[in-house]
Amino acid sequence: MKVLGRIALIVLIVGGLAAGGWWFCQNRSASMANAATGDVFTQTVDVQRGDLSASISVVGELYAVQQEDLYFDRASGTTRLLTLEVKAGHVVEAGQVLAAIDPSPYEQALDQAKSDLQEAEEVLAELQIPPSDLDIAQADLAVAQAELRLEQAKQNLGDLLNPDTSNLQTALEDAQDDLALARLQQSLAEYDNLAKSERDLLYALDWHERRTGELEVLVSEGKANLEQIEEQAEEQESLAETRSELARVQSQRELALQVSAAEVAAAAAAVAEAEDALAEAQAGVDELDEAKAELAVAEAEVAVAEGQEKRAELDAGVDPVDLAPAQANLDKRQLAAAEAEEDLEAATIRAAFAGTILQTVAEPGNRVNKNSWILTIANLDQLQVLALVDETTIRQVEVGQAAVITFDAFPGQQFTGQVLSVPLQGTLQGDVMVYEVPVSLEGAEELPLLVGMTANVEIRVDQVENVLLVPTMALQNSGGFYQVLVAASDPEADPQAVPVEVGLSDGMYTEIVRGLNEGDQVMVQIKAADATQFGFSVHMMGGMMGGGKPQ
Repeated sequence: MKVLGRIALIVLIVGGLAAGGWWFCQNRSASMANAATGDVFTQTVDVQRGDLSASISVVGELYAVQQEDLYFDRASGTTRLLTLEVKAGHVVEAGQVLAAIDPSPYEQALDQAKSDLQEAEEVLAELQIPPSDLDIAQADLAVAQAELRLEQAKQNLGDLLNPDTSNLQTALEDAQDDLALARLQQSLAEYDNLAKSERDLLYALDWHERRTGELEVLVSEGKANLEQIEEQAEEQESLAETRSELARVQSQRELALQVSAAEVAAAAAAVAEAEDALAEAQAGVDELDEAKAELAVAEAEVAVAEGQEKRAELDAGVDPVDLAPAQANLDKRQLAAAEAEEDLEAATIRAAFAGTILQTVAEPGNRVNKNSWILTIANLDQLQVLALVDETTIRQVEVGQAAVITFDAFPGQQFTGQVLSVPLQGTLQGDVMVYEVPVSLEGAEELPLLVGMTANVEIRVDQVENVLLVPTMALQNSGGFYQVLVAASDPEADPQAVPVEVGLSDGMYTEIVRGLNEGDQVMVQIKAADATQFGFSVHMMGGMMGGGKPQ
C-alpha cells in the first residue's frame, strides 16, 4: 500500500493523455494543420469554455465506525472460557451476553468485600462524628440571629413604653413637605418644555396637513406645476416626520406625568403612615401591646440561651485523631467493594452496542486471561471508507470534499461520500508517508459489504465553471513558465508562442487564466514516439480535429 498514491497519480496522467487523444478524434469542426515535420505531428484546436474538476484517486479499506475487539480485561490470572453465546455473522443487541468465564471466584471476592465494608461502617458509627464546618457555621448564625431578635424586641418594648413624639412630629412634617414638593413637581410637569413642544408640533402638523391637502387637490386636477409637485413630496415627508416627532413627545410627556403622579402617591402614603405613628404615640400604651412586647423579649432570651447551649455541645466534639484511622479504613473498603463489583461484571462480556459478530477466536473450555482476544463486534449499519492518501497529495484534501467510491467486489456500481476529516499525523509505509482519511459512504445500505473490503476512492479536490480550456498537451513549459503556440491567421505564417497563466488541470484539460481568448487556435505537437507510447498512431493524428469542448 506504500506507493498507492504514486500509482494513482501515474494512472491519472496516462488516462488524461489517452482521453485527450479521444477528445481530438471526436471533434472535427476546426481546420486541420497536420504537418509531419520530421517525427512531430501538429494539430490545431480551438480555445473554448467549459467546466473542469480535478480529483485524486486512491485506494482505501472499508471499516465500521463502531468496532471493538472484546477481552476479559479484568480477569485475574488464567481461567477457562465458560460460555461463548455467538458465532461470526450473528446479529446482537446492545447489552446482550456474548461470552462468560466462571464467576464463582469473583462472587466470593465481592461477598468478602461487602462484609469488610459493613464492618468498617460499624466501627465508624460507634464513634462520635465531629461537627462539620457547616454545622458550626449554622450554630453561630442561629446564636447571632437570636441575639439580634432579642435586641430588636427590647428596642420595641422601650419605644412602646417611652415613645418619642417629637421625632414622630418631625417625621410627619418632613413627609408633608415631601408631599407638597411632589405636587409642585407634578404641576410643573404639566407645563414643561415637552408641553410647549407638543403644542408647537400640533400647530406644525395642522399646517402640513392643510398644505398637503391643497397640493394633492392641485395635482389631482392637473393644475400643479413642477415646483408644486416637488413641494408635495417634501410636504408629505415633513408631515410624516412631524407625526412621528409628535408621537414621541406625547409619549415622553405622558411618562413624565405618570412618574410625577407615582411620586405624589408615595409621598401621600408616607404622610398617612407618619400620622398614624404619631397618633398611636399620643394615645398612650395599650396593656395588651405592652404584654405582647414583654413576651417577645422573653422568647428572644430563651432562643439566645438555647442557641448558645447547642454551640457549646458542638465545641465538645470528638478527638479527630480517633476518627481519622476509621475513616481511612472505610474509604479503603468502599473502593475494594466497588472494584469487586466491577470484576464480577467483567466476568461476562456484553455487547456495548447493537451490531454483528465479525469473528470469534476462542471456544468454550479454552484457557484465557485478560490479554486473550475473544471476539470482534461491529455495527455494519455505520460503514465508512479509510482512504490512504500519500504525502504528495494530502494537502489537496479538505473536509467536506465530495468523493466517488467503487468496490472491486461489486463492479459497475458507484457510491458517493465526502471527506469527514483530514489527519494531521500519518504513518510511514516503506519510504512513503501515508495518511488515513475517513470518507463517508452513502447509498450502499442494501449492498452486502464486508469490513476490510478494498475500495477505490476518487476525491474531487477542486472545480471551476465556465473557464477557458485547452488540452493539456498544448502547453509547453519554458523555464518554469507555460506557453502555447497560437496559429497565425495566414496559413503560411509560423505559429506564435504566447505565454499563458494556467489554473486547474485534470490531466486532460487545463484552465487558462490569462493569455488567450475564446476562439483562439492553439497548436498541439506530439512526437511520433510519444504518440506510439500513449496509444496514438499516425493515422489517428491525421484524423484529429480542433473545436472540441469538455463534457
